[in-house]
Amino acid sequence: MFFLLFFSYFQHYAPWKSEHGNGKLPMKIRNIFSSFHFLLHLAVALAIALFGYLIFREFHYRFDFSKDKVYSLSPQSIKILREYQRQPIHVLAFFRDGERSKERLKVLLKEYASYDSGFKFDFYDPDRMPGLAKRYHVDAYETVVVEARGKQERMRSVNEQSLTNMLARLLLDEKKKVVFTTGHGGPNPADEKGREGYGELKKLLLEFNYDVQETVLLRGGIPEGTDLLVIAGPRVDLLPEELKIAENHFNRGGDVFFLIDPVDPGEGENLRKFLLNYGIQLGNNVIVDKLSKLFGADYLIPLITKYTEHDITKGFELATVFPIIRSVSKAEKVPGSYHISEVAWTGEGSWGETDLVKLENGTADFDSGADRLGPLSVMAALTKVKGRGRIIVIGDSDFINNTHLSLVGNKDLFLNVVAWLVGEERLISIRPRAREATLLFLKEVDQEFLFYVPVLGLPVLCFVTGTGVFLMRRKYY
Repeated sequence: MFFLLFFSYFQHYAPWKSEHGNGKLPMKIRNIFSSFHFLLHLAVALAIALFGYLIFREFHYRFDFSKDKVYSLSPQSIKILREYQRQPIHVLAFFRDGERSKERLKVLLKEYASYDSGFKFDFYDPDRMPGLAKRYHVDAYETVVVEARGKQERMRSVNEQSLTNMLARLLLDEKKKVVFTTGHGGPNPADEKGREGYGELKKLLLEFNYDVQETVLLRGGIPEGTDLLVIAGPRVDLLPEELKIAENHFNRGGDVFFLIDPVDPGEGENLRKFLLNYGIQLGNNVIVDKLSKLFGADYLIPLITKYTEHDITKGFELATVFPIIRSVSKAEKVPGSYHISEVAWTGEGSWGETDLVKLENGTADFDSGADRLGPLSVMAALTKVKGRGRIIVIGDSDFINNTHLSLVGNKDLFLNVVAWLVGEERLISIRPRAREATLLFLKEVDQEFLFYVPVLGLPVLCFVTGTGVFLMRRKYY
């Protein structure tokens, strides 16, 4: 615009200069023409700016330069929106005027609407529209109602994760039933306070619209309509009759999720042989990864960052932490009716320690004759070549307990596994991200630099400079 104004002045002054030689005009005429053309081009420039604003305000697009893209919608949210295929989604937010959270929510909803033209939202003050609030059963401020696919959900404390979870629930035609076996001393899904409980895990599954139940296999069997049977962290070996119940469930097209911790030699043989019949080998070892010390973890808590290309881990780049895990690999002989994939792997510097006595004493070291050197598989996925039925085996049950569920990518990997097992691959992705703190590690030389230069050097420099100026002024003035 400034170039346009600059150009307009010379555009009208140049002809006068060519005609009159010296370019001099009567002062009055020159002022009139200069003012008129300046105002005219100023008006044109303002009009262009105004029309540009009116056009571009209809398009919502932001550039997110943060490291983890925490100010953009996560891949999970975008994937859920695309699953709606532009079906109408209406969000009604009941907020009082002037609420700070209202503006934050408005920015978030605009971000959702920018990815889906069928996503609409409106804000209402429940005090000014009590009839509408009563119609949607709103009895508190900051309540959000979501309507989609002929269904309705409401919630409070809205953020990206809660809104995406709600959209995922509305997307499902029916609840998938997840049943945990009990009676083997494993983690309790009802325990929300204990370090080893699964209470937080159960709450997470309920948020994603799963029906979570428990059963004792020899007493109640597997409830009718069970989609996924979870056998997690048994402290005693399963009986052949219990394994037969799980086998029948799999043969009928059901899915089974095994989370089996390391055991002492000779224990858990029934379960080991059962999985070996399907072509999955449970290692009689404990994974040792001394590189975990670099990340502040114990060497018995390997950090998993390597994943095979699989529906479960497609686009999955988060690390996962498994406290005390055994190897789970593809057996040498696999029945032709099954396909097995090794999904997650330990690092190069790890190994599978078989001498558990040395491990307990803290003297374990790699033995090339007995131990297997990494990378080692710790997660295997089985599918039937024909028909329905899937199995996942992970060599640890603690990575999703109340203590470790929220660490790095543990929660995301678990939800991806469950979604894959029950046939809801469209829900597999990374959960909405949260902004995480970034740690700064300083070498010794960096620490010395920060001390001597800004802490010590700058004050001394200021003192010397000030003293020099004072002496110079005293000498010459």
